[in-house]
Amino acid sequence: MSQIFLIPVDDSEIALRPVSWVVQNLSTWHEPPAIHLLNVQPSLSGDINRFIDAGTIHDYHLESGMDVVAKARDLLVAAGLSPELHVLIGEAAPTITEFADVHGCSQILLGTRGHTGVLGTLLGSVAAKVVHLSNVPVMLIRQGTDHVCTIAPSSP
Repeated sequence: MSQIFLIPVDDSEIALRPVSWVVQNLSTWHEPPAIHLLNVQPSLSGDINRFIDAGTIHDYHLESGMDVVAKARDLLVAAGLSPELHVLIGEAAPTITEFADVHGCSQILLGTRGHTGVLGTLLGSVAAKVVHLSNVPVMLIRQGTDHVCTIAPSSP
């Protein structure tokens, strides 16, 4: 059975680290992983709904999100993979972990900033919240692809 990886991406170079890791390790898998690229758009202020219709807001989020995932998509396609692209609206960490559960992802791959130590890498970040909320293992990738840490969820 193929691995199903969720790679959340934002507009930072850090978010591309997991994509580079997948591309560099592609030859090590008997079957390439299925990849979901996810961009989580923050909700707009409630007041904006009084001035702009819901369809326009939806189109804005979709266009913005697709612009964000474009570079990651292009890197994966160039490596011969066909990622599925997703744009959702909400708070990043709970949206990411819920997506992983609903779509049967085997692992969430996240790029991290590369502060010193595990706590420094995680503290205060979306990554820390994802690790805390996730029901599936989370792989943290920092500084290129040579520093990888996988954190499995604790058993209930």
